[in-house]
Amino acid sequence: MPYPDGVPGGRFREIYYWDSYFTILGLQISSRVDLIQNMVDNFSYLVEHIGYIPNGNRTYYIGRSQPPFYACMVKLLSEEKGDNVLIDYLPQLEKEYNFWMDGSNSLDDSNPSAHRVSLLSKGNVLNHYWDENDTPRPESFREDVELAHDTENKAARYRNLRAAAESGWDFSSRWFKDVNDFSSIHTTEIIPVDLNCLLFNLERTIAEAYQLLKNEEQSLKFELAAKA
Repeated sequence: MPYPDGVPGGRFREIYYWDSYFTILGLQISSRVDLIQNMVDNFSYLVEHIGYIPNGNRTYYIGRSQPPFYACMVKLLSEEKGDNVLIDYLPQLEKEYNFWMDGSNSLDDSNPSAHRVSLLSKGNVLNHYWDENDTPRPESFREDVELAHDTENKAARYRNLRAAAESGWDFSSRWFKDVNDFSSIHTTEIIPVDLNCLLFNLERTIAEAYQLLKNEEQSLKFELAAKA
């Protein structure tokens, strides 16, 4: 990471994506706009170099993200430094949006789900959690192997475990078909309302940035996406 940052502490010596937003709320109360700026710039660096913000800044987290709070961070920084902040980070906001919407143009009745998007009735597209990999997580390798030992489709179980890690709710019975059975995890089959609220906020933030640029066409595009 190019700039000094804030980490959770203890055994967590690296940044984690969605946790960092709540750190930033505390930094705002503490008037540490300098550190807020650093954290936003570090996440922007990750977007530029990886194409999205991974779960945390370790190489084995590449393949998954976390709840997309980047737009909330940029919006908070704009409260401290003015609306031009939204324009400055518009390219990174759009890159993150494109990451979450990857595959949306290929969806149809025969292919209703791809990566982090799913086609619902009436043509609506909403988001779910995912991971590009379907192997045990390096940070929990033994536990994942043990949990998948009794299933023929180990790849699907590993991906659902990884997707739950992307959600940040790792682990909650929210992702289980049977709330008492960890092995019933099916994260990728669930459309979470909170994730889609964050994507709604991302669309509205991008629309606002384009409005500031007087680009009515692009602003309307993202306002309509948010409305949908």
